[in-house]
Amino acid sequence: MLNNVKKEATPERIYSLIKAIEDKSPILKSNLSSILISENLNKSKTANFGSILEGVLELRLAELNENNEVVFCGNNSAVKTMDSFRRYCNEMLFIDHTTAFYKTMSCILSSDDKWFEYGSVTTSNEINRYIYEETGLQSLKLEKDIILGVRFWFGFLGMGFFNENSMVFLPNMYTALKDFIVLGNFEKNKEYSVEEFLDNLHSSSAVALKNARETLTLNLAMSNALRLLHDNKEIELKKNLDSEKTWHLFPNDEHEFTSDITHIIIKKAVK
Repeated sequence: MLNNVKKEATPERIYSLIKAIEDKSPILKSNLSSILISENLNKSKTANFGSILEGVLELRLAELNENNEVVFCGNNSAVKTMDSFRRYCNEMLFIDHTTAFYKTMSCILSSDDKWFEYGSVTTSNEINRYIYEETGLQSLKLEKDIILGVRFWFGFLGMGFFNENSMVFLPNMYTALKDFIVLGNFEKNKEYSVEEFLDNLHSSSAVALKNARETLTLNLAMSNALRLLHDNKEIELKKNLDSEKTWHLFPNDEHEFTSDITHIIIKKAVK
């Protein structure tokens, strides 16, 4: 999944496989497959097992030993619930900036509202061409696997969601940003400049900060998340007139912070 995005390896399927491995570890690879997939299913269905197991191994939650047994090697707390699994994934999936997964996710997050007029993310030639131009990933691979696979992970990781009817991507990384805050290094009720706030976020947040530091501008997904966190009193956005640097949110005339902010306070409610 990290190095070779496959549409079969959805978060829910990977989580189900991880829980089976955790329960049965160590277990022969062949036996694990038969537990999850009935022998009566056709070959195309059973072939999905390899892609799902590959995702588990790449997440470093299991490994194969010399006896071809699958052994659980993760932290039980990381897979206790779907929420803890999501936070673990947000911590692990963006370590390597060279993977197709990282490049595609970063491209979508930095696209702001460019795609709204292009229609369905899964069928639009314009979107496919845009990602190719931004990432260099092969167009055919994008169309057949990467976009179809990544769209499941966007919603699960809390980066935004796809409108089920139009399949238009709606960016709002509220949940993911909360994960990056919890995984980061913050003191509650301390005022941070925006630059300090970004410095203290978990390093995986870089996937959502393409060109942000150079332009002092945060993308639509990050801007939506910050405004919602502020409205929920989980953080407090501030604009100090004597601040050395002013950062810009994606414009929203309907919010009290239409664009400019300088500081962020982490409130006790973030968890």
